[in-house]
Amino acid sequence: MLKLFTHKTAKTQLTGQAYQILDQFYRSFSSNMYNELNIHRYKQIRDAVGLVMRKFDSHDHPLAYTSKLVMYIQARVCLNHLPLTKEQQSWMKKLTDITKHINLNYVYLSPLDSENQFI
Repeated sequence: MLKLFTHKTAKTQLTGQAYQILDQFYRSFSSNMYNELNIHRYKQIRDAVGLVMRKFDSHDHPLAYTSKLVMYIQARVCLNHLPLTKEQQSWMKKLTDITKHINLNYVYLSPLDSENQFI
């Protein structure tokens, strides 16, 4: 019983950390001059982060969606040659570490680089 309670507490703590990092990541697109001037290139990533943040509010498997988001951002950055700031890279690494043990037991209904998977 104690192990179950400890597991829930740890998961809640990870969920809180992931939300804080996503919030910082979302805000970074308006605080960085390069990203702000080129928002048309980063808009889909920023919007996807916002959609995943809504999953936290509705308690709809937020860590699983965060894990999907990490893969989505990596795909978008790679396919479109988008540079991320050092802060953004650090947040991506933290999100990867937080979500690396999350089971992704669902089928992708849209391409990996499509933000429709977060709706």
